[in-house]
Parts: sequence; structure tokens; C-alpha cells
Amino acid sequence: MIESSVEIVIVEARTPPPDVRPRLWAAVPVAVLGVAVLLAAERFRHGEAVLIARLLEHLFSRAATVPSAAPVFYYESMAGGVPVWPSVLVTGPVSASWFMGGALLATALMLLVWRRAPVAGLLVASLVTITILGVVSTARTVLSVEATARWGETGFGWMMHTVGGPALMVATLCFCSLLFTPGGLLAVARPTGDA
Repeated sequence: MIESSVEIVIVEARTPPPDVRPRLWAAVPVAVLGVAVLLAAERFRHGEAVLIARLLEHLFSRAATVPSAAPVFYYESMAGGVPVWPSVLVTGPVSASWFMGGALLATALMLLVWRRAPVAGLLVASLVTITILGVVSTARTVLSVEATARWGETGFGWMMHTVGGPALMVATLCFCSLLFTPGGLLAVARPTGDA
């Protein structure tokens, strides 16, 4: 009788390393856009001044103008029954450009580092975050100017340095961070591999 032998070979299946090219192709333009926003902050701030002046006119029927290329707008107010035209300089800390540029750079970094998150989900969450940050920052400035026009320095201090300023922006950033959780907008695209 001939005895046959059977050899069992166990081969460990290895997953190939994930392809980083889709993430790189997404991260580079997002990073470039973030840097461009930060480098063009002066122009961006001028655009904010124009937008804020228009919003004051349309939302509060308050005359406002941007007379030059500087990020400064003037609005009509009353001081002791006399019309005055105070000016507001849209400075770096007031500008949405730092929030928006920073969010773009953070997204580019997440695209490269956070391999388990889907690219499409990160991009959608980033787009929504940038939009929310821009809207809230602009609204904060518009409401600060309107509060100043109505209640003077007290209104300005209350809107810019307490509820309307740091508290509102911190709350907005906390809300936006939730968009990047698996239950948030990252669920827009389920991961299919690395991308």
C-alpha cells in the first residue's frame, strides 16, 4: 500500500499598501487654495468690507459705503441727533480669511494623514465648514456694527468681545468639528479602499 502525503501550506494574505495618489491629488489643490486665501488676505478683507456694507444696507436699511480699495467701510449713525459716518477697518482678527484659509490647510492635512476617512466626505465637510465660518464671521461683524450704531461702545464690546466674538466663533468651530465625525458629513462617502 502506498501512503500519500498531503502538505498544507498556509499563505498569509497581505493587503497592498493603500494608494495615496487620490489623497495627494485632493490635498494639493486644497492646500494651495488655503495658502492663496491667506496670502490674499488684504484683498479678501476688502471684499468682506464691501459685503458687510451691502448687508448693513439691505438688512438694517443703514447707509454704508466702501470708498477705496482699503478694507474700510463707513456707515451712517447718529450721535446726539446728528448724523455721523464712523469707519470700520476689517482687520486680520475680524476677517473670515484666517478661519477659512486655516480650515482649508487643516483639510489638506487631514486628507494626507487621516487615511480611514473618505476623501469625498472630508471635502464636503470642509466645504460646509468654510461656508459656515464665512457666514458666521460676516454676521458677527454686521451685528457688531449695528449694535455699535444703536448702543455705542457697550454694543460693540458686547457683540465683538463677548457673545458675538469669541463665544460665537468657538461655538461655531465646535459645531464644525462635529461635521468631521463618522456620524457627520464623513458619512457622505463610505470608504471603498483608500480613497
